[in-house]
Amino acid sequence: MEKKKFLVATDLTEASDRALKTACLLASEFNNEVILLHIFEVADVDENAKRIIASSFFNRDIKHQLRETVEQIASTEKVQISYLTKEGELFNEIKKATSETGADILFIGTHGVHGIQHLTGSFIAKTVNTVSIPVWITQKDTPVERYENLIIYIDEFPEEVLNPFTLELAKKYSCDLHFVITEPANAFHVTEIIKKTSEKLDAEELNYTFTNISEHTDKLKSLEEFASGKKSPLIITNRNNKPVDTMVQILTNRHHIEVLCLNSN
Repeated sequence: MEKKKFLVATDLTEASDRALKTACLLASEFNNEVILLHIFEVADVDENAKRIIASSFFNRDIKHQLRETVEQIASTEKVQISYLTKEGELFNEIKKATSETGADILFIGTHGVHGIQHLTGSFIAKTVNTVSIPVWITQKDTPVERYENLIIYIDEFPEEVLNPFTLELAKKYSCDLHFVITEPANAFHVTEIIKKTSEKLDAEELNYTFTNISEHTDKLKSLEEFASGKKSPLIITNRNNKPVDTMVQILTNRHHIEVLCLNSN
């Protein structure tokens, strides 16, 4: 597996701490690098004002906390980890950081449906819409569980439904993959993609299922219930380069299931 960079956005809350735990767990398993990102939100002021803000006690205290966190993780979990701070408008700086670090996945925490401060559903949606890389979303109350059952939600078929990282996860943890599709299972393009995907998974000797959600039901609610019933710790979905505003219910689902939101055609 090619080494990846995990960028973890943090505001030093429980929610972002949970995202960091997930990133570090995966990094230790796959020998990936973790970069902890904190953004000091700065209004549109002159450079002198920014320097004064940057030198404030509050900012220095946060950087001290970041250093301590990095040192502790590096010494106890044997993960290659560093931290990065940026100043400016939140979403612009997140986007810049993903590009500048060459990050492969952005990890971010949320307080879920009943969010507080920045970490609400609308914040998560805007973050996912802003960046071009996959976003891995955890919730404050997400339990740490083995990746035994993974849910792949397909609301619109891309050319390839089996993302390489999904396959890596499945092989690493011997996961069962459960594809949940919203298009009619007997549609020609659907049957062709299912056949192609099945052949690939059979070759990898992985277990899998395909389940269709009726168009007459609440698709997102049905997905949540299906994932919860399978005791899945992760839902993988693909926004296909489209805004995720209609997917907020999934991203901040009430079962506290982690979500990996891909972004590809």
